[in-house]
Amino acid sequence: MIHDQILFFGDSITIGGNDSEGLGWPGRLARGLVTRSGDYVTGYNLGVNGDTSVQIAARWQAEVAARGREKTGLLVFAFGFNDAAKPAGGTFQVDLETSIETARSMIQAARAMSDVLWIGPTPLDETVNPMQTASGNWDMRNDDIARYDAAYADIAKEIGVPYLSLFSDFLASERYKRALRAGDKVHPGTNGYALVAERVAGWEAWKAILAA
Repeated sequence: MIHDQILFFGDSITIGGNDSEGLGWPGRLARGLVTRSGDYVTGYNLGVNGDTSVQIAARWQAEVAARGREKTGLLVFAFGFNDAAKPAGGTFQVDLETSIETARSMIQAARAMSDVLWIGPTPLDETVNPMQTASGNWDMRNDDIARYDAAYADIAKEIGVPYLSLFSDFLASERYKRALRAGDKVHPGTNGYALVAERVAGWEAWKAILAA
């Protein structure tokens, strides 16, 4: 492992809402990692509940600076679910065009700073709609999330950053569907976060970073 710290930026799926183990998928991935010199790697879970791409773009550089080292560390981004969410009767929190431009600018800036990995949004169980929260009622649709995921994959290919799309496989995965039902239908239960971690751990781009 060439980095002594990993910074994971994202939303409540990143931070691990409903995970009985309190790790989320980042905690599972960072657990037990060591550098080439034998030091343990520090994993920072910087997910924030409800964050969109715009909100992550506004804070990620300050988060990096607050954990300043001679080397930045590996930067991992995962977002999009909240961009595609709509308040009942309203429009997307972040429209697709704005999300695309925000993501492109943020990922390019991160790539100029360090190694970057980008992980796409996950599906939900649509029977949760309308989802009632303290901020109001929300409508979230998998068809919308799929469009954001596809657009992110195109941007990643364009700028040369590894992108892991989970959406289609997880939408068809009985294991992930059960995990969503075990959670709140938006955030999976513990087994869902384990599945995300397994997929990332088996990703060639992740394995290449570990082997470097």
